Amino acid sequence: MNTNPLFTNVVLVVIAALLLVLVIQNGMQPGRDKRPPVVSEYSMDRNPSVNPQAQNMAHNMFFMAVKPFPEGCKNAKVLDDCDSPAAKMVKSKIEAVAASGKGPRQVFDFIVETWGENVLTEQALQIRNMRVKSK
Repeated sequence: MNTNPLFTNVVLVVIAALLLVLVIQNGMQPGRDKRPPVVSEYSMDRNPSVNPQAQNMAHNMFFMAVKPFPEGCKNAKVLDDCDSPAAKMVKSKIEAVAASGKGPRQVFDFIVETWGENVLTEQALQIRNMRVKSK
């Protein structure tokens, strides 16, 4: 197959122009990564102020991993779904521990020490038991 070099060059220029249009449309700037920072359990344990949004997600994670045990949470599936006065008190205690600079592991340790393992959801309990076995 014999192709004309002029044709090949024209195709390459068209491809380059299309790529340039895509870059401009996406607003990407060279050297700038628009992805959110990766916040792992390790980085949050070491520096809980890594990302305020990540801290907020961590608080929700705690409330999603705890059964709705306080009074007034009968129809809720997890603590996050309950807004009874007792649930708000439990949530504020958990938030205070998380805001004090403790990482997720330490916050879950606080939850278990304060209210027992029976308040954790099945999934949270399984994860906790895997962590304990790996130590």
